[in-house]
Order: sequence, then C-alpha cells, then structure tokens
Amino acid sequence: MKEFDEDLLHEYLDGTLDEQTRQAIEAHLANSPEARARLAELEALFSDLDALPELPLATDLSARVVAEIGQETAVARLPRWLWGLMLGQVAIALLLLGNVWSSLLAWWGNGRAIAIDWFATLQLSTLSWLNEFWAGVTAVWQQPALPNLIFDLPTAQWALLFGLALVVWLAGNRLMFTSD
Repeated sequence: MKEFDEDLLHEYLDGTLDEQTRQAIEAHLANSPEARARLAELEALFSDLDALPELPLATDLSARVVAEIGQETAVARLPRWLWGLMLGQVAIALLLLGNVWSSLLAWWGNGRAIAIDWFATLQLSTLSWLNEFWAGVTAVWQQPALPNLIFDLPTAQWALLFGLALVVWLAGNRLMFTSD
C-alpha cells in the first residue's frame, strides 16, 4: 500500500481502490483513531453535501465560462525563451525576404532601386556582423580553417526556402493545422 493519506480516504469512500489496498486501508482504520475520525468527518461532509437541494441557475453561465477560458488561454503570458525564439524566427524570415526581395520587386515593378539598396545594406551589415561574430567564435576555439558562409542560390530556390520557412514557422506557432 502507498503511504496513508487523505487521497486514499477519498478513493476508499468512492470505492475505487483495488482489493489489496482497500484491505490495507481498513486495517489502518482499525488501528488509528485519527484516521477513523477523519473518515467520519468526510462521510458526514459528503452526506451533508448530498442532502443539499438542487437549485436551478437563474442564468446559463456556460457560454460565459467557455469564453473566459478561451480568453485566458489566448492572453496567457509566453515564456521569455519563446519570445526569443519568435524574434529569431522573424529575423531569419527578414533575412530570407531580403534575399528574394529584388525578385519580388521585379514582379511588382515599383520602388525597386530603393528597396534593393536598403535590403542590400541591411543584408551586408547583418552578414558582416555574422562574419565578425563567427570569426570571434572560431578564434576562441582556435580553428581558423572553418568555411565561410556563402548563400548563393537562384531566386526560385530562395523563394522555395522562404515559403518552406514560412510554413514551418506557421506550424510551429500553431497558426496552421489547427481548427477554431
């Protein structure tokens, strides 16, 4: 038998214990006046609760309760690591978008030069920062012969990669494959 506690008394009263545990509880009740007193208190409480009349509710609260539960789960605070993960996903999505932006603007035809210059500057500064960071990491590890990161893919492959990243992001954040 597990250690005797009040949960076992509740299960004993509900009749959900197996035969061996039930016999062990009855033996414990025979030897312990405190346990018998607690059992008597619980039996009296449950009989008093059963004796209470059923009162109909004046209004149906189920719709409001379900709405409150939905709001609480929607507004629940996210852990900090999840915010960092989502921020990282947005940054990667922006980098991927920067790589296919020129092709998108060629399709759209407006503001191409401004956007290309801006995204190229953003991409070059980000990649140079990444290169400096990677150089610092490799200097700590004393491995100077690590390969450089070069992303040179055709536009269609960048678009496919961006689309795949978007689908993974949507599925990972439970915005896809869920029903309302």
